[in-house]
Amino acid sequence: MSTEPRTAIVSVLVVQALEIDEPAWCTGEHPGAEFLPDLTHNGPEVSARFETRHGPVEYLTGWITQAPHGEVAPEPSPRVAVEFGGGAHSLTPDDVRAFTALTRAHLDVLDRLADEADRIREQTR
Repeated sequence: MSTEPRTAIVSVLVVQALEIDEPAWCTGEHPGAEFLPDLTHNGPEVSARFETRHGPVEYLTGWITQAPHGEVAPEPSPRVAVEFGGGAHSLTPDDVRAFTALTRAHLDVLDRLADEADRIREQTR
């Protein structure tokens, strides 16, 4: 047996509270954030709301978001999250403008469909 000093390498996980600056627009809620890369700042949500005979429907919910310390896709600048297509999508401001322009154009298409439905209803009376 050797009398030489030996060392062992041990991985140690140190857990302590970390205080970070919070953007003024953030709601201050960070569910599930255990590590710095988990932290996402989110602003208040805004939604379009439409009343139907079955109750209100909310859609196109959006909010400002930022994940400045993300491991996979860090977001150094705030982005806009918008729910559509069954999920939330993080978009640049230019992406949001392109999305809203396309949505406005699609609303015209929906109006034309409503006009066509009116014509069909009139024909069946």
